[in-house]
Amino acid sequence: MTAHSPTPAPSTQVQPKPRVKPSSVVYWMRVLLAIAAGATNALLHLNAVSFGEFASVLGVGLGVAFYLLSVVLVRHVFHYGEAELRGKNREITLGGGSFIFVWIMTSVLFYTLGL
Repeated sequence: MTAHSPTPAPSTQVQPKPRVKPSSVVYWMRVLLAIAAGATNALLHLNAVSFGEFASVLGVGLGVAFYLLSVVLVRHVFHYGEAELRGKNREITLGGGSFIFVWIMTSVLFYTLGL
């Protein structure tokens, strides 16, 4: 007579929770890109003396380009969508207000410091 060994219970593999929520990653990435956009505005000397009446258009265009870069990063590098960010079009809108505020404040700070 052979003894039957107990069959192991089927293991349920638990997915480890991410340490940082995807929404936090998107938010902080946009804040850092806003700082980079403000610094780039100052480093390129996008002011009325250098570019005349087109300075504000170039400055805003540079900020929009950095924001579009963040949208591309969220969608194609991080692969975050509606499910991860919990909402429709959140990969576009999440952190937008913070981006604008930090970008303007960084630009003003660098211009004030003369950098």
